Amino acid sequence: MRTLTIKSGGSGTNYSAGWHELLVSKAEYGEWNGSKYLDVYFDEYPENLNMRVYAKTGTDGEEFAIGQVYRFANAGISSALEGPDGTKVVKLDDSAEALIGKKMNVYFYKDGKYSRILSKIAPTTFQNAVESFNEDDIDYWKGKAKDFYTKFVEPKLNAKSEEPTTSESSESDDNIPF
Repeated sequence: MRTLTIKSGGSGTNYSAGWHELLVSKAEYGEWNGSKYLDVYFDEYPENLNMRVYAKTGTDGEEFAIGQVYRFANAGISSALEGPDGTKVVKLDDSAEALIGKKMNVYFYKDGKYSRILSKIAPTTFQNAVESFNEDDIDYWKGKAKDFYTKFVEPKLNAKSEEPTTSESSESDDNIPF
């Protein structure tokens, strides 16, 4: 005899496409094929739904993609020095632990039947020693992320969905000797 436990109702976790304000539960650095990345995990979501952000370096030699995650999550920022032309040089703790418990706006999209999280995020409303973000700022950064999705992610998803499917596998299944 066997027992089976079935949860009643849904999980309450929202996987719908669009923007979600989420709380970071865990983050960790890794490397794949020589490229460094940051994986970010969120409260109330399983570990197989995470956001992976690959490190990208600008022409000035400064890494900006992972740095933007810390900036928009208001994580690890300790001080800023005024630079030339109104710029600020920010000192931050970029340890994975500094992201835990921080909020950010993330964009969910569908990849076939699965939900994925875009690697570009938007801030939430906050003010720190360096800057502040209000609703207009958030809308601006959401627009920038959505533009990235439209220009770079969506075309790849569309190309994948247009790949021809073969019926050879279903035809040859009849010949499998087991």
